[in-house]
Amino acid sequence: MHKIAGWSTVTAETKWIISAFFHQLRGTVSKAKLRPPIIEGHTDVLVFLLLSFILFLFNWALRIFFVEPVAAQLLGKWSTRAKVQKFAQSSLEMFFYLTFSSFGAIIVPRQDWFWTPSLWFKEFHSGKMIYISDALKAYYVLYAARYGQGLVSLLVEHKRKDFREMALHHFVTVWLIGLSYTYGWTRVGAVVMVLLDPADVPLHIAKQFKYVGDVRGGARKKSCQAAADFFFMVFMFLFAIMRLGLYPYVVWTAHRESAPYWKQQIGGRTCIILLYVLLALQIYWFTLVLRVAIKVITCGSAEDVRSDDDEDDSSEHKKRK
Repeated sequence: MHKIAGWSTVTAETKWIISAFFHQLRGTVSKAKLRPPIIEGHTDVLVFLLLSFILFLFNWALRIFFVEPVAAQLLGKWSTRAKVQKFAQSSLEMFFYLTFSSFGAIIVPRQDWFWTPSLWFKEFHSGKMIYISDALKAYYVLYAARYGQGLVSLLVEHKRKDFREMALHHFVTVWLIGLSYTYGWTRVGAVVMVLLDPADVPLHIAKQFKYVGDVRGGARKKSCQAAADFFFMVFMFLFAIMRLGLYPYVVWTAHRESAPYWKQQIGGRTCIILLYVLLALQIYWFTLVLRVAIKVITCGSAEDVRSDDDEDDSSEHKKRK
């Protein structure tokens, strides 16, 4: 049984990969050094837990001391506590999706194997473990840490209509990232990460406009609703292209390319199953998106049927009456 890595080892590895990550973002790395995952001593698992804790603290500090006060001012004196929380929740979701979309767009396409699916499993032919650059490792572990802290945050923030689906999504994402990292599926995983994030940026911008319009009313409500509908349509377009077009292609390609190695890797088969679970969730969410689109066409405005629970707002509205 391996001895658990010490605190100094974990912090040193964390600093090392984060440094490489920012060097890659700035384009100051000419040739990235490749290393295998550090399984011994559970070092990489402990790095993930440390980064999850840091992101959790960052998320809630930013929310409590900046985003919620700004949201309260922006929404005005007529907004409810639930609206402020939901606005802050969407603002932070938008921030993280935009940040990781940018990170992924800079780091992942620079990898030699990105544009050639046959290279995703090339090393498996010789039985070697697939190595990973420090910058890509940092992106990978940070991505997992983001969903790790998100899973905990779901338990303490304003509850959504699809709380169970979101909890399942976060859990499956962390599990899939962990398995793909352990069994050398980091190339497929990185491609999936790049594809899944961008669509949610305009979705949360649309939500923010809608929340402002709902509480402000008047002419501002009309303009905010128009902006919300525009960004929602952008979200639908990106969702359809990236999650229902490109993502199924990646799942099928990974399925086909990895099939010869299933007998020697039970983890690979599990990764394939989880990729299909995520695909099923995308299809489920798109049915909800279509419901909103139908409302836009028939009623002239989009209601957020995917992830908000308006019970608090309804009760507040009754009190005003």
